[in-house]
Amino acid sequence: MEQNTQQRLTRGSTNLGSSENIGLLQPYQTVVQAVVERLRSAKSVLIGTHEHPDGDAAGSSLALLHALRMQGKKATAYIPDPLPDFLSFLPGAEELTTVKPQVASFDTVVLLDYTQLYRTHLEAEVAVHPNTICIDHHHDNEGQTKLNLIVPEAAATAHILADLFAGSEIPVTADMATCLLTGIFTDTGSFMHDSTSPAILDLASELMGKGARLSHIAHETYQKKDLPGLRIWGRALSRVMVNQTTQASVSVITHQDLTDCSATLDDLSGVVNLLNTLPQTTYAMLLTEYQPGKIKGSLRSEPHKGVDVSKIAKRLGGGGHKLASGFEVEGHIVERGGAWRVVPAKLA
Repeated sequence: MEQNTQQRLTRGSTNLGSSENIGLLQPYQTVVQAVVERLRSAKSVLIGTHEHPDGDAAGSSLALLHALRMQGKKATAYIPDPLPDFLSFLPGAEELTTVKPQVASFDTVVLLDYTQLYRTHLEAEVAVHPNTICIDHHHDNEGQTKLNLIVPEAAATAHILADLFAGSEIPVTADMATCLLTGIFTDTGSFMHDSTSPAILDLASELMGKGARLSHIAHETYQKKDLPGLRIWGRALSRVMVNQTTQASVSVITHQDLTDCSATLDDLSGVVNLLNTLPQTTYAMLLTEYQPGKIKGSLRSEPHKGVDVSKIAKRLGGGGHKLASGFEVEGHIVERGGAWRVVPAKLA
């Protein structure tokens, strides 16, 4: 693979309506201009993101899809796993495809919000493609594409795209604004995480001014729960354990729990954040066996607690942010002797 171009960006937000790319992206015009020029000259673009797409992954993918198609380009957005039901309200959600495309047929590939390349399910194809771009805000993204726009200080990948659109004078439609605000709203924990700055609130206000309805986004992503969701939350909350040594709050959900409640992994969105609200908790972890033999771990903490959960996730093969990370391991969640354990499949 040829020499990577990578800049790690470190500043605040820009005015969405500005004709100049100020703020977040200003000190790094070399890589920004390279990304803009590559997208401007592209005729066909494949957009990819991570497995189990969240609000930022889906919102960013759709915002870029709308922008590219508005410019008359052929664009496809691929997600390795189906979109969660609570994100189906996003404008253009039906355009996201889980069918893996012929990557070589696109002249440009843009990967968004994915942390680690294998999570896009496009690792082999990206390794040999001549024109690949990464746009991400995860600090542990290793920058394995040709152009790497990695902004650890950004609140969300959607935040980076909003500044990129402003700097390249791409008009933001109401649909794009909804997608961008969804990415920012969900990745800031509904504006409760430490990444919520005055600049982010200003950007959210501007996106609302362009047609995004924050109340609708909040209802769809956080406030709406169906019966399976309530049932699976009940099981998770009934099993909360606090480790007396680490003061970590932990809960578990088995695959049988999901089956019994007719629930999915997506129905558990937000549970780990609630676990993190327990007094004296240093961090929270939710383990979910979402498929037989496959366990997803979600980790959360808060700035004043002094725990970098990304280090825990990295030791387990995952990654993410200091205050919000995740990982996946193989095994089964079982109860033995009154205690919950993760055991290898062959020992279950």
